[in-house]
Amino acid sequence: MQKSAQDVLKDIKQQKLAPVYLIHGDEPFFIDQVVDAFENKVLSPDQQSFNQFVMYGKDQSLGEVISYARRFPMMSDKQVIIVKEAVFLEAMAKGKTDAKDKGNSDWKAWVDYCERPTESTILVFTLKTLLTDKSKILAPLDKKGVVVASKKISEDRLGVWLKDYLSSHSLHIQANAQELMVSFVGTDLKRMAHEADKLIVNVPQGKEIGLDEVEKYIGISREYNYFEFQKAIIQRNSEKGQKIAFYFADNTKQNPAAPMLIMLFNFFAKVLQVHDLGAISEGEMASAIGVNPYFVKDYTLAKRNYPLGKVVRIIEAIKNADLRIKGVIGNSDKEREIILDLSFEIFNL
Repeated sequence: MQKSAQDVLKDIKQQKLAPVYLIHGDEPFFIDQVVDAFENKVLSPDQQSFNQFVMYGKDQSLGEVISYARRFPMMSDKQVIIVKEAVFLEAMAKGKTDAKDKGNSDWKAWVDYCERPTESTILVFTLKTLLTDKSKILAPLDKKGVVVASKKISEDRLGVWLKDYLSSHSLHIQANAQELMVSFVGTDLKRMAHEADKLIVNVPQGKEIGLDEVEKYIGISREYNYFEFQKAIIQRNSEKGQKIAFYFADNTKQNPAAPMLIMLFNFFAKVLQVHDLGAISEGEMASAIGVNPYFVKDYTLAKRNYPLGKVVRIIEAIKNADLRIKGVIGNSDKEREIILDLSFEIFNL
């Protein structure tokens, strides 16, 4: 059975538990979130001493894990076994085992346990690799197990995730504050959750989060940040844009060039899309380029201010700046020079 991480967290809260779980994916935040819930919210602290085990796939074989799972709990009706980085399952999925006979025996043991699990055991496997839906190790879990795919969130969905995360704690966030956090933090969900938790702790439930709260509790300058830099570029306000660029150039530790380049590349890639879309409604445009409808006006303004040819040249300039940071071109240019050069090019190409 396929379930989302949020579904499993709800099940744990309600103690509606399956005997076997496989949590896999390339987004560690959801994997760690679910594992933490299994570790701390299934058994009481006094039950955990004798009935909770955390293992690591590199140190255990599948046979050893199943041997533990077949045991019965002590002074409890459940035991929890968590196997982190179950590399033997990944090897089995890829057909890579130490010996053919061992591979066959592991496969038989896997199928047998998934079909006839010990009902008093909650057995959790994690893999920080995203398996395909057709991976053979998933099929045996169809009837009695649960599979959770922890996938990376695309950048255009990050704002929605942040909004939902805060909403689950009875907080609402204004669109401009949401965009500021996304541009500042980027796609690192663990860091985003950490920053959002600062708001959850400090802002009263039911209150709307605006720029004031983001600046106060997260420490993002309202005046000098990637979001304001992008706004200056959209408006072709070179005075404001260069002022912010000089601030970034003089404070590269707090405002490194790499996240700025990612933000600018993604923005102008969307402006390029807008040029290709032609005359469509704002709702259709928001859906087509994957942004909050609140920000559609920014892209239509950027389209007017930056003709197609200029957008292409700016994207090329951003790519060259990225190559300079990585040392592929240039002579070990400092980030300060790269930031200032790129800002000048954007406003003057």
